[in-house]
Amino acid sequence: MPTFTISIHCNANPSKIIYGTETYAMGLHTSEGNLDVAKRENSVIYLEEDHEENYGGFDPTSPMAHILMANYQRAYLDNSLRFAAKIEKQFEQHASRKSRGVKQAGFVVLWKSAMPSVLVEIGFLSNPQEEKYLMGNAGQTKIASGIYRAFREYKEEMEAMND
Repeated sequence: MPTFTISIHCNANPSKIIYGTETYAMGLHTSEGNLDVAKRENSVIYLEEDHEENYGGFDPTSPMAHILMANYQRAYLDNSLRFAAKIEKQFEQHASRKSRGVKQAGFVVLWKSAMPSVLVEIGFLSNPQEEKYLMGNAGQTKIASGIYRAFREYKEEMEAMND
């Protein structure tokens, strides 16, 4: 059975009209905007007392650190992207969610994972309608079911490739 890291998050944006899902895999930053998002997300490690020891001196503000992280993950990138696409497809087809696409970023939750890994943004809490959907049992069930179905499909493909 394949091993995978799935990190589930809720997104936010100053604009209350932005909505939809996004699934991230580790990767090089192709724009300053992506790097800024990764820096902001990764800055939470500074809240930990022993962050320098826990993260091996990782500096979330350093572009070089993000390039090194991406190179470390290259071996798992294809599988991570394949799985991320399956998640977004499930969200669109079975949960009636707007997909904002599969993206690549250097989030610390994906860093140094010795396996395929994704970070799933299941919606924007800053959008009142989406917040209501995400807080409801039906929305949570559809999101969880979508992730489960995507993983089941990914697992079956990987097992077929190994037969």
